[in-house]
Amino acid sequence: MSSPKAVETKATETKATEAKATEAKATEAKAVETLKDLPHKLFVGNLPFKTTDEELKEYFAKFGAVTEARVIRRGKRSMGYGFVAFEKEETADKVVSAKDTLKMEERSINVEKARPMSEPEPRPAPRRARRSRKNKQAESEPAKKDDKVADKQAKPKEKPAEPKKPREVSDTIAYVGSLPFATTDEELSKLFAGFSISSARIVTNKKSRRSKGYGFVTFASNDEQAKAISKYSSEPLVVGERPLRIKPALKEEPESESATPETS
Repeated sequence: MSSPKAVETKATETKATEAKATEAKATEAKAVETLKDLPHKLFVGNLPFKTTDEELKEYFAKFGAVTEARVIRRGKRSMGYGFVAFEKEETADKVVSAKDTLKMEERSINVEKARPMSEPEPRPAPRRARRSRKNKQAESEPAKKDDKVADKQAKPKEKPAEPKKPREVSDTIAYVGSLPFATTDEELSKLFAGFSISSARIVTNKKSRRSKGYGFVTFASNDEQAKAISKYSSEPLVVGERPLRIKPALKEEPESESATPETS
């Protein structure tokens, strides 16, 4: 079992991580909002963290006229992705066609068309059926007998759905995020060579088999997991100029029999 001090430390670290993640999402959303109306826009991911707006614009200018280039940041720190808008749609299509060959500072970058943040279309109000005079008269007449029958046949009210139970934190598995897309299972395992681990795996897309940029490491014990998270919280682990995000993984939903970790 975990010691009270280890449990308290883990809970504090988890709360701090969640607070930072919330702040990051709010800042990113605000930056993305300012770019949403730009036409012919591309999302550019896995950028080197030193990349500036000017360097991003200069890199893609070789394909055609660039109207806007922006690296998304949290404060002064780059989030590792950005957006580029072109004057012509043909230029954006040309860049997407060449996405497998694009590199910045020997880092393969990910390029795809940005999805518009459109509002859902309002649904038309249902038409009311026209009623005849006979129907109107029948509806206006007292119907005590029908009311009594309806009361007897009335269905019992459904119970409100029970709120979902909070998902538990794994005692031995750690989530590792912001990994370079080229990282393998073996390389992930070597990053934690100083600790006792039983497995390390990179999460990949089922269809393309490409890395999703994060993975999971299973430690031999809760103490080993706590030591690794504590160490890399104070001394961030950096891979390819990219500081990794390391925190306890979440277990499956409580009703599930398996315990495969998921990200939050």
